[in-house]
Amino acid sequence: MDSHLLKVFVTVAKKGNISQAAIELDCAQSNVTSRIKQLEKNLDIKLFNRVAKGVKLTYEGEKLYPDAVEIIHKIEETEAKIRNLNRQEVLKVSSTQANAPIRLVPFISKLKKDFPEKKIELYTNTSLLVLEAILNYDIDIGFICGKIEHKDIQILKEFEEELYIVEAQNQNVQNCVFTYIDSCIYYIYFSSLLRSEGNNDFETVTIENYETILACIELGMGKAILPINLIKKYGYENKLKLKKVDGSSTNFSTCLICRKDNIPNELEYFTNIEL
Repeated sequence: MDSHLLKVFVTVAKKGNISQAAIELDCAQSNVTSRIKQLEKNLDIKLFNRVAKGVKLTYEGEKLYPDAVEIIHKIEETEAKIRNLNRQEVLKVSSTQANAPIRLVPFISKLKKDFPEKKIELYTNTSLLVLEAILNYDIDIGFICGKIEHKDIQILKEFEEELYIVEAQNQNVQNCVFTYIDSCIYYIYFSSLLRSEGNNDFETVTIENYETILACIELGMGKAILPINLIKKYGYENKLKLKKVDGSSTNFSTCLICRKDNIPNELEYFTNIEL
C-alpha cells in the first residue's frame, strides 16, 4: 500500500474538503482527486461520499482511517529516526544518580557550548537500567558505575572514582545502610561486604537525595559507600569519618558508554572529554 496515497486520504478525511486538502498538501486539487481514485481502485472500495460542503467518509473509509493514521505516524517516526542516525540532531544521555551531581551538569554545559544546534535529552537511573536502555537503543550514551565487558558495548571514556565508607565521627552509629535505591551498585557491594563480615541484621534505608543521606549519616543514623567527589560536592569531607574502599578507583570507575553499532558522530570528542 502506497503511504503517499494514505497521507492524501488522511488529509482529505481531516479537512472534509478536497480543495482544502490540496492547499495543505501543496499540490493541485486534480492530483488529490486522482490519488484518492487510485487508492480506491487499489483497495476496491469507495472511501468518500460527496456532500454539500465537501466529502464525507464512507463506512469503509471510517474503518480504514485509524489504521491509515497509525501507518503514517509509524513511517514518519521511522524517517525521523533514520535522519537522526545520519545527523544525530538529538543526543539521548543517561547517568547514574551518583554521577549526576558530579559530572552531568559540566558534561551538558560542554555539549551545549560545543554543539549548540544539538538537542539533548537527559535521563537518570541505576547502572543496570542505564546499560539496559543503551542495549535497547532507548538512549545513545550513558554514565555507569564500573567497567563493563559486553560484546555490544564500547567504553568511550573512563573516570576514576575513590569510594569511601562514611559514618558519623563521634557517636554511636545505627546498624543501617543508606542508599539512593537498593539496586545501586555501591549499595549491593556494601551490603555484600557487611554480610561477609557477619553483619546480617543491618537495615536498609533508601532516600532519593544524596545531601539528605549525608546529613542523616552525620547524625549517626547509619553508613553508606559514596564517591569522594560526591561527599565533597555537599561539603561533608570534614564532617564524617571516612574509610577508603580498597581498589575502588579501578573497580568502581565511572564509564561513559554506548553501543558499538550506535557510536555517536562525536566519538573523538567524547573519548577526549575532561570533566
